[in-house]
Amino acid sequence: MKPTIAIGDVHGLDYWKVVVKEHPGKRIVFLGDYLDPYYYIPSSELIENLQHIIALKEERGDDVVLLLGNHDVHYFEEDAPMCTRYNRQIAHRAMRLFSDNRNLFTYAFQDGHMIFTHAGISQQWFVQDFGGKPNGNIADRLNHPLSDRQRQAIHRVGYRRGGWPGDMGGILWADIDELTDPLHGYTQVVGHNRVADVTTRQGTVPDTKIVFCDCLRNGKYFLIEE
Repeated sequence: MKPTIAIGDVHGLDYWKVVVKEHPGKRIVFLGDYLDPYYYIPSSELIENLQHIIALKEERGDDVVLLLGNHDVHYFEEDAPMCTRYNRQIAHRAMRLFSDNRNLFTYAFQDGHMIFTHAGISQQWFVQDFGGKPNGNIADRLNHPLSDRQRQAIHRVGYRRGGWPGDMGGILWADIDELTDPLHGYTQVVGHNRVADVTTRQGTVPDTKIVFCDCLRNGKYFLIEE
């Protein structure tokens, strides 16, 4: 696997520029949530920061991966649940940016047995909504759902985040408490759930783990050397 940096939820922060500069030549995977900061950042700076991320992708191509998060899709997908901190002041500009560059963003990325999504894949969710049988490229199956039901599952809000009782969150919304049994046989790298530092959880079966990386606000990110 190519040396890779996984950068957790951006939420308007520009510290990613420092990370990219300190690791020249490494593949960069952004785990989504580019807007909707936790504290005030001027609207112009939020949009400019996203523009710079898009420009980095355009410049470096496959060496930069832009994943979508729940705080992204609510700006351009009509049926996406609206998240907290949705910013009506920038909604039109954000929608235009995402729509004009939709081909640069993706739901999932996979390199061998390592899978990157915004929030993570639980074994139960994958079996229930994608039929299990984790053969072939999982990311391709998530990026190209075969039915409206599968597409809705990707956007589903689980009970832990305010959804219906019994529902499991999809790859944009899965809560850390829904990921005690992550997708079997894979290493996952995810954001979405805030942690103080990069945190690894072992799965319930061999060769299974999930790495939580939503800690950019603390200057933390995940370096994968091999």
